[in-house]
Amino acid sequence: MRESLFKYHLKVSPRRRSIGFRVSPQRGLEVVIPHGYDPSQVPALLVRKQRWIRAALERVASLRAHYEAEAVWCLPPQITFTALGLTWEVSAQRTEHDTRTTVRETGAGKLLVVGAIDNEQACRAALARWLLRQAHRHLAPELARVSRELGLSYRRVLIKRQKTRWGSCSRNGTISLNAKLLFHSPETVNYVMIHELCHRVELNHSARFWRLVERHCPDYRSIDRQRRELWKAVPPWAEASALAYRQTR
Repeated sequence: MRESLFKYHLKVSPRRRSIGFRVSPQRGLEVVIPHGYDPSQVPALLVRKQRWIRAALERVASLRAHYEAEAVWCLPPQITFTALGLTWEVSAQRTEHDTRTTVRETGAGKLLVVGAIDNEQACRAALARWLLRQAHRHLAPELARVSRELGLSYRRVLIKRQKTRWGSCSRNGTISLNAKLLFHSPETVNYVMIHELCHRVELNHSARFWRLVERHCPDYRSIDRQRRELWKAVPPWAEASALAYRQTR
């Protein structure tokens, strides 16, 4: 077998029809191949993809350094949802008897974290629950609006804190949106929604799919080129582990 240019983890997926490449802080370079594909061909593919792989490894290393520099835990003094044009000032109140740490909106632009405020895990969990509530409140109705505007329907919407995707669309018509989209511009959120709604017509990334996307979002290329940098806008408390880069052969 030919010696590989990069160290990598190999994963076989019966659902894939093409070769996928993914770079993450947790596993480094991962190559996903369809069932029946000859693994001995992977090193040659890595040579052809080496420019993209090196760039992705450098980006992940840069982001890892960014988060490690902020490794000392503290509550964020401020939270901004760029998608909504909203900012909250964050304050804290320690309690000895509450068994659950919670986040409360105490007024316009004011958040209060109540409970075990020195417990990083409890605070992260409380902020994550609040983030999901906000995403449900704002992203779900916005997707419904874009769906009506484009005339592209969907079955239901799920809001998650996905680790490697900003959105996805299943065969049964379920669209999943990443709650962390709230940290991005309205244009980016709109593009992700258009992208996933277009999968209701073309459940692939064929030329016909991209023509459909362009019809509804003429400037999609400039937004799509920036997608690998979007994780930088996600603050560490919102889940620093959610860093990954993907490419399909």
